[in-house]
Amino acid sequence: MKNLILAFTCFIIASLCCAQTNIYEDFDSYKAGEYLGTESNGIWTTWTNATGSPEDTYVTDLLSYSGENSINLQSGGVVDVVLPLGNENSGSWTLKFKMFVEESYGAYFNLLHYFSAAASNWASQFYFNSGGNGFLTVGGGLNDLGTNFTYPVDTWFEVKINIDVDGDYAELYFDDVSVYNWLWSEGSTGPSNTIAALNLYPNGMDNEPDSYFVDNVSFHEYGLGLAELQRALNVYPNPARNTFSINTEQNSCIEIYNVLGKRIENFTTKNCQFVVDCSNWERGLYFIKSINESGKDKISKLIVN
Repeated sequence: MKNLILAFTCFIIASLCCAQTNIYEDFDSYKAGEYLGTESNGIWTTWTNATGSPEDTYVTDLLSYSGENSINLQSGGVVDVVLPLGNENSGSWTLKFKMFVEESYGAYFNLLHYFSAAASNWASQFYFNSGGNGFLTVGGGLNDLGTNFTYPVDTWFEVKINIDVDGDYAELYFDDVSVYNWLWSEGSTGPSNTIAALNLYPNGMDNEPDSYFVDNVSFHEYGLGLAELQRALNVYPNPARNTFSINTEQNSCIEIYNVLGKRIENFTTKNCQFVVDCSNWERGLYFIKSINESGKDKISKLIVN
């Protein structure tokens, strides 16, 4: 049933967004102590699409960059979580998140051109060793050996990757300082320009245990600022129980869909807070589509408990 819901979710996002993906995850609308994949209702998944299993990770309130929650990735088990990024294959995009690698531990993540467990096509891999050293590899490592880097230990820092799909260019930044750039299309199983997924996998490389926190994950078109991104997703409280508010900064047409693609609400907001009664709605995941005066559309997710 979860796979069916995820399929409907992907279909709705694709049809409503016309393949324009905008994600902002601070994990604060999720319940600490619960599985990330379950709480996110299909926004996050795992390597084998087994959300709610030991392969999933927990939302935690032990440490966060902002708000109350983040996620913690620890080795020693089978944790392997994935954030699908919409299979974008044109335009320029920015992936950002805050990262905290605990002292004496390592970390790892990768970007994928194609996501299908062991059949995936790796675009780049990022290894963080204990002590503040690390390295990245590009594709299969045949045409580009990647580079070594240093990073701050036991403190929050920002990881940013700008990807120009059309220009075949990617660049890694730590705290807005450039680390390395490479040809985006390099892949482990062959060239590809697709941005498929972010994979967070605490794999315990070099016999070093991994433990790291991730917070404030965003993926959006290059040049879209965080303030604009958050305004587009200004729906609260989320999860909602009886009512929720939508706050927009310019006149917007709002459409709300359930996971089956049925439109259940349609109205216009006028530079003010709009309160929606959801007391009679079924529990689950909903999608809110907003179209502003410029004709630009955004999708927000809402969970109704």
